[in-house]
Amino acid sequence: MSFFLYFIFFLFSFGQLGRITLFERQINFYIYEIFLLFFIFALFLKFKFKPIIYFFKNEKKFFLLPLFLFISYLINFYRFNYFQNLIAFLYLLRITFYLLYFLYIFYWTKEEKKNKKIIANSLKIFYFLTIITTITQYFLYPNLRNLMYLGWDPHLERAFGVFFDTSIAGAVFGLIFFNEKNIFLKIIFALFLILTYSRAIILSFFIALFYVFFSNKKSFFIFLTILLLMIGFLILIPKPEGEGAKLTRTYTIVSRVKDYQEAINLFFKKPVFGFGYNHLRYVRGIENSNAGSNFSSSYLTILATSGIIGLLGFIAFIKIIWKKYEVKRTLLIFIFIASFFDNIFLHPFVLFLFFSSLFDR
Repeated sequence: MSFFLYFIFFLFSFGQLGRITLFERQINFYIYEIFLLFFIFALFLKFKFKPIIYFFKNEKKFFLLPLFLFISYLINFYRFNYFQNLIAFLYLLRITFYLLYFLYIFYWTKEEKKNKKIIANSLKIFYFLTIITTITQYFLYPNLRNLMYLGWDPHLERAFGVFFDTSIAGAVFGLIFFNEKNIFLKIIFALFLILTYSRAIILSFFIALFYVFFSNKKSFFIFLTILLLMIGFLILIPKPEGEGAKLTRTYTIVSRVKDYQEAINLFFKKPVFGFGYNHLRYVRGIENSNAGSNFSSSYLTILATSGIIGLLGFIAFIKIIWKKYEVKRTLLIFIFIASFFDNIFLHPFVLFLFFSSLFDR
C-alpha cells in the first residue's frame, strides 16, 4: 500500500503533463487519478463501509455537500441532452471521488497511525519533484505561448511549474509552505509563490501568515522573518517585461469583474438549486474551453451550479474541516481566501494535496 501511494504522488507531480483529454477538452482527467481510484478501492475492500458509517454517525453534515450537488444535478437533468448530462455527471463523480478519498484516508490513518508517516514521505517526494520542475520551467520554459491554442494563458516569465496556471501553482506552493516544517523548504516555496505574481494568492498567503502570527507565539519570529524576506524579495527582484508580472495590472481585474457579473446573473436566474452541478459550460455556451466549467471563484461556481443549497453544503463541509483539524487551519484559511478570487478549492490538484496534507502527522 505504501509503494502504491508513493507512485500516486510521483504521478501527481507531473501536473498538467499527466492530463488526458477527450471530446475536444470537455472531458479531462489525470493519470494519477486512475491509480488513486484503485487506491480508494483497495481501502474499500479493507474497511468496507466503515469510514462512511463512522462519519455518518459523527459528522452527518459532511454528506450535505454531495447530496445537495446531486439534487441540483437531478432537478436540471431534463434541461440538457444526454451527452451534456454525462459530462456534468463526470464532474459530480469527480468531486464525490475526492470526498471519498478524504473519508477513507481519514479512517486509514485513524486505524493505523504509522500510515501518517507514509503520507508524509509521499508528500516529500512530491515536494522534491515540484522544486525540480518549477526551477526547470522558470528558467527554461518561461511562457506558455505555444499552448495558447489549447486555452492556456501565456504567463510570461512567471512561475507556474507543471500546473500551467499561476493561481493553481501558487495554491500548491502555499499549501506546501504552510504544511511543511522545514524552514529551508518554506523559503523555497515562499519564493516560488512570489514568482507566480498572482495577487490573489499573495494576498491570501499574507492573510494566512498573519493568522499564524496571532495564533502561535512560538512561530512568531520565524514567520515574521519569512514575511520580511518575501516583502523584500517582492520589491527587489528584477521584474520581467509584460503586464503579467505587474502587481498593478488592471486588465485581469476587468475580466474578473465581468466573470463575477455573469456568475451572479446566472445565480439570480436559479437561486435555490442553480443550473445543476456541473452544466456550466453548456449554460455559458463555452464548451471547449479550460475555463468554461467554472467561474473565477469557487463560491460563485457553487452558487451558479447548485444555488444556495450547494453553498450551504460547501460551508458545512468547510466548518467540519475547521473543527476537526485545528493544527491545519492555516491551510484552510489560505485556500478559503484564495477561492474568492479564483476557482481554487474545487480544482482536483488542490483537493488532493489539501486532503493529503491533513493526515501527514
